[in-house]
Amino acid sequence: MKKQYLSMRQAICVLTVYICGSSVVLGGNSEAGQDSWISLLLSQVITIPTVLVYAKIIKLFPEKNIFEAAEILFGKIGGKIITALFTWYALHLGALVLRNFSEYVEITAMPETPQLALMIVMILVTIYMARSGVETLGKWSLLSLVFIVSFMFLTVILLYNQLNMNNFLPVMEHSTKTILTSSYGVFSFPFAETVLFLALADSIKKEDSPFKIYVWAEVLGALIMLIVALRNIAALGAAMLKVQLFPSYSAARIISLTDFLARVEGFISTNFILGGITKITVCLLAASKGLAGLFNIQDCRKLVLPVSLCTLALCSILYRNTMEMTNFLEIYKIYAVPFQLVIPVMIWTGGEIRARMQRKAAEKPA
Repeated sequence: MKKQYLSMRQAICVLTVYICGSSVVLGGNSEAGQDSWISLLLSQVITIPTVLVYAKIIKLFPEKNIFEAAEILFGKIGGKIITALFTWYALHLGALVLRNFSEYVEITAMPETPQLALMIVMILVTIYMARSGVETLGKWSLLSLVFIVSFMFLTVILLYNQLNMNNFLPVMEHSTKTILTSSYGVFSFPFAETVLFLALADSIKKEDSPFKIYVWAEVLGALIMLIVALRNIAALGAAMLKVQLFPSYSAARIISLTDFLARVEGFISTNFILGGITKITVCLLAASKGLAGLFNIQDCRKLVLPVSLCTLALCSILYRNTMEMTNFLEIYKIYAVPFQLVIPVMIWTGGEIRARMQRKAAEKPA
């Protein structure tokens, strides 16, 4: 089967939509209230060096994914251990996003519909996307990004007369600890979750710059999240922002132009669906590639269906209610550290040592 590649533009779009994912609806970390936009900006201090590490890994191991890189550096046993851990993270993250989707739809639109039915509908779409390959994912993400940005600006324009700039005052009301904690929360969800894109690194051509891909996607994703955060704060205020499960949806509900345009919040739901499909598809592809590496299967797409069923099963038992889902975000900040920081830094360090040894060997006289 012919290997599929992502163009630079498609890769940037996939990563950007992946970053937005469920964040455009959840509205980012609202722990810092009206100072949450400051937390978002501060999170970039950690995010930029981190994504540069991710990009460097792709540069050190051109046209190879993180599973192949781990096996090259740490041998079959060490590589398999890292592959198993990273595969679990991809599977778990996919289940988390799928559960976010089902909870959102049940709360906002279909309270009488069983969550399992909502999960099945979403997972079927992502199965098709994952089995179609990265080229289809790239085209989908390009189109999705256009819709996400368009709907975001449309809601800002329609909310213009109801935005209250006083909602940003007083600035820096929260303690430094609260703002920094919130910053790390934004870093771990969603920016550092782009580590999963390393599983698709074998779809990036050797001549393309992973640094441009990661930095452009990170900047675009941060800009979109910043606009969403500013809109939500100005529309809802700090007090409402902290108690809303889905602040972006709540902000859009304020809009009511005519009877014909009374349900503008549907745009927010569309953004969530578009971003959610992309994010879950990346998770499914990453988990499928990881399992293929563990069991020496050539075509990872054969594993998409069983991985999807595992994701669906895991999604069903993750939480007992919505509050557990919200509270898990505090645990997630710690839980994600090995996958987002420890393993990538290990591979980057090992890759640098390997590259230096290769250069020294090449410089030795014959």
